[in-house]
Amino acid sequence: MDIGTATDVGRVREGNEDALVVIELEGARKGQVLVAVADGMGGHNAGEVASALAVEAVRRVASSAEASISADELLTEAASLGNQTIWDAAAEDAAKDGMGTTLVCALIDDAGQAVIGNVGDSRAYAFVNDEAYLVTADHTWVNEQVLAGMMSQREARFSPFRNLLTRTLGNAPRVDVDIFQGLQLEPGDALILVSDGVTGYLDEGDLAAILRETNSAQTAADRLVAEAVERGGADNATAIVIRRR
Repeated sequence: MDIGTATDVGRVREGNEDALVVIELEGARKGQVLVAVADGMGGHNAGEVASALAVEAVRRVASSAEASISADELLTEAASLGNQTIWDAAAEDAAKDGMGTTLVCALIDDAGQAVIGNVGDSRAYAFVNDEAYLVTADHTWVNEQVLAGMMSQREARFSPFRNLLTRTLGNAPRVDVDIFQGLQLEPGDALILVSDGVTGYLDEGDLAAILRETNSAQTAADRLVAEAVERGGADNATAIVIRRR
């Protein structure tokens, strides 16, 4: 796997509340890669704390994962541990009350099989046969309206409520994690994980164009983030690109 990562504070925010992690597993799970992007929220730098706690939970689960645990169980465990850690940390410090984070994570093996877990509106896209498509479903109020037939995709994209999250890590003692299975990456295909600082400015066509025009995952990740910042940069922008050689 060819893996590239990039993150940028953007043009408006003072700090970067996004976090990312790339872990190459060892032992019985050697050849597998675990990746995650988290986008924190909350006052007094608490968003930065929440996203950091989420990716640290991913690290902890990865370091102790048994070979017998399935990919979906591993991702669910990582998100659940992150949720509990953030919930407990907020309960212990009034300044962090209400903090939370999105989390999109994926486990990819050396045969190109990918399983994705998601909470919030950070997204996973697949780049297959030179085209990009959205794999995950946003946990937002506007997406619920789209699914209910009450709002079009275009209306949702430009709605003032588009960032209103309905599910995050840290806003309840337990969290439901959406799992997406069955994605097979062939040579040249890629998985793209991004925060909404990227998807606020780039759509599937933009992602596909950048992947087609770049020869390395790192160049692609850099381009995705740089383009999002160039087009506005109102939020932190983060991308991980995992491309099968």
